[in-house]
This record gives sequence, C-alpha cells and structure tokens, in this order.
Amino acid sequence: MKLDPIAAGTGAADTPAAATSAADRRGVRLLLGIVFGFLGISVTVHAVALTYVFSTQTDLVRADYYQAGQTYDHEMSLRAAAAREAFDVRVAAGPAGSVTVRLPQASAALSAASGRLKLYRPGSARLDRTLPLPAAVVTDGTAVWRVPANDLAVGRWRVRFELDAATPLALEVDRDVR
Repeated sequence: MKLDPIAAGTGAADTPAAATSAADRRGVRLLLGIVFGFLGISVTVHAVALTYVFSTQTDLVRADYYQAGQTYDHEMSLRAAAAREAFDVRVAAGPAGSVTVRLPQASAALSAASGRLKLYRPGSARLDRTLPLPAAVVTDGTAVWRVPANDLAVGRWRVRFELDAATPLALEVDRDVR
C-alpha cells in the first residue's frame, strides 16, 4: 500500500527533494550574506581611507626650499671643514664637569676664533644648554678649549662645537658621560 503524500496531509514540502532544496536556499542566502557583508565592509574601509588621503595636505616642496638648501649646504661645509681637523672631544660629569676640546696643529686663526659649545641631552630638552667658548690655550701647537659645564648628568650627550673663524667649522659628536 502506497501512501499518497497529499492524501496523508504531509504536503509536498515534506519530501526529501523539497527539504534539500530549502537547505540549499538557506546555505546560498548565508553565503551571499557573508560575501555582501565583506564587500560592504571593504567599500566602507576604502571610502574612509580615500577620504582621509584626499583631505590631508601633503607639502612635498618647502616654501623656503632655496633657503633650506643653502642652510643644508652651509651645514655640510661646516662638517667637512671639521672632518679635515683632528679633534679630540672629552666630556666629564659631576659638580666640576667640563667639556675639553683638543685640536692638534691648530692654526693661529682657529685658536683665536670665537665660538660656542652646544650641549644637547636627547632624553631631556630642559638640560640642553649653549655655552660661550673661552679663549683657547695653545701648547706646542695644540689648541685646547676647556669649557666648564657644571652638573652634567650622567648619560648620553650630543656635543656641538662651533668656531666662527675665517673658515667656520662645526663638529658634532655623541658622548657617554660617566
């Protein structure tokens, strides 16, 4: 005896083919929902990124590019002049701290030049200072500038030694002060 699905009141949806078809439709809907969800997120992220990119200003050229170039060239010539000399820089810490710069075979013009010593503390800008150079003491052709720098903290310092001679020069070194 065969049961007629319609006569039994089960309906066509209760057949195995119809159940598989409904599960397939749910799976397709879920898959489409995930795909469109990712596409929506991607479009949103790209829209935000493009809005940010086009709303920010990028100045690739400085307004004072000529002056900046000349300043850079001047700094490089100062460093090149210092590189030709045989400087020895020593830094001592403590209450009687000092910075000593020795220049063997210094010319009279360099020995007599005025200048300044700049001390930069990379970890603390409040400790930075600029000190005038005292007159150099020349012994056997070696010029020695000893600059008192009281209470230098122990640690890394950037020392910049600048001379305003006929040929100005600048020397910059990093030193660990102990």
